[in-house]
Amino acid sequence: MISVVSTIANNGKKFTPRIVKATIDSKTGEKKEIEQAEGEQIISEETAKKVLSMMESVVSEGTGKGAQVKGYAIGGKTGTSEDGVNTGKYVASFVGVADISDPEVAIIVILYNPTGEGGHQGGGIASPVAGQVLSEVLPYLEIKKQQTEETIPQTVEMPNVIGMSIKDAKSALNELGLEVEIENSLEQEVNSEQIIIDQLPKKGIQINQGTKVTVYVQ
Repeated sequence: MISVVSTIANNGKKFTPRIVKATIDSKTGEKKEIEQAEGEQIISEETAKKVLSMMESVVSEGTGKGAQVKGYAIGGKTGTSEDGVNTGKYVASFVGVADISDPEVAIIVILYNPTGEGGHQGGGIASPVAGQVLSEVLPYLEIKKQQTEETIPQTVEMPNVIGMSIKDAKSALNELGLEVEIENSLEQEVNSEQIIIDQLPKKGIQINQGTKVTVYVQ
């Protein structure tokens, strides 16, 4: 996956990431750079740029908002899959590149069977890990900031809406700048007075404004 996203970020040319950038002889101090392996054009440059733009939207507006870093344009894709059939276990992931204007870093985060309060979805728990890593890596590499801080949504604490009606929960969440998605286990038409029995993310989780919160009713 990291090779594929590196290829997309490299305008469609096959690209193999380095594990080691260089070696230094401990006795002589001689430094030997490890060459980057760049191959043939396997994706058209036009298609690669379109996909990269879509990846930027995933982080700026979609499920990967947790990977946002103030001042930088991050591109990525979240993933959530089942670990086997009917096991009740999941794999949450996020793969991304930074900075979109001139990508220098590719990152992948894979969490096997996450069981914390943040749930098991890649957007909810894998993308924030990538964001934390990139927030330290990008300044360390002295990559220039491209965005102003005003373009990045503010972080809010997820409140507890369990036991509230859909109407009241929507009002409270909308005031915080959060969107609401309703899941109905009985697949019946819902009404604004139905009571919420569960929520994702859980209470106390820090999330970005604009994030879509899932609430569950019977």
